[in-house]
Amino acid sequence: MIKLDKREMEETLLKIEKIVTPAIEKREVDLVDLEYVQEGGYLYVRIFIENPNGDITLEDCGSLSNEIDEAIDALIPHKFFLEVSSPGVERPLKKEADFIRFNGEKIKVSLKHKLNDSKNFEGIIQDFKENNLYLKVKNETLEIPFKEIKKANIVFDFSDI
Repeated sequence: MIKLDKREMEETLLKIEKIVTPAIEKREVDLVDLEYVQEGGYLYVRIFIENPNGDITLEDCGSLSNEIDEAIDALIPHKFFLEVSSPGVERPLKKEADFIRFNGEKIKVSLKHKLNDSKNFEGIIQDFKENNLYLKVKNETLEIPFKEIKKANIVFDFSDI
């Protein structure tokens, strides 16, 4: 079983991003997230893309995968699985622009350090300005510094379907 250290995986992830970025920009889609992870003894390169003006199709994902496959194969000396997909309805929020774009949406946020005795919150994005997320949780609005956000995702309400 292959065991890669965190530094090696982070360096590889930066190289993968350099390969992927021109292919994504050419398609006029956005890179939502990029992962290079080891799960259960297997390596995965996961690329999540979206079209802010419409849907991502299976053809979009397949076309991008075909274009970048050889370059990533040359970069990674180990066997890995390449996955290209849309981020799904509960997409991650990674960049400041994501929080601005999804203003008014319900999200889950995990923090690096406790705020009001908790690291996890679910609420509505009220605003994002000056590197702070303003999240309405129940009847109060929390001010959360962007640098404190460990993970954030849209919460999709399946009962609306």
